Amino acid sequence: MIDTNPEERSVLEDRFPHLIPRLTACWGDPSSFGLLFEDLMFDRRGGRSGWPFDAFQELDLLQEVHRLAYGPSDPARDIWDQAKRT
Repeated sequence: MIDTNPEERSVLEDRFPHLIPRLTACWGDPSSFGLLFEDLMFDRRGGRSGWPFDAFQELDLLQEVHRLAYGPSDPARDIWDQAKRT
C-alpha cells in the first residue's frame, strides 16, 4: 500500500488494505485478475455478508478499468460481450 494522506486513500486502501497486494499482483493478467475478482465477489466459504456499497463500487471500477486496458478475463465467459452478440 502506498503511504498516503488518509484523506487521499481509496476505500479499499483505507478499509481493506489486505486486498491491495492481491490486486496489484495480478494486475495486467486478465486470467489471474478474473479469478481474483470471482473470489472477491462470490462467497464460497459461507458466512460472508458482502461488500459495503462504496467498496463494491471501487472494485467494480477497477474491474472495468482492467477490462478496458487488458481485455476480459475469459472472452467466452464475459457476460457483457455475450449479451452484445445476442
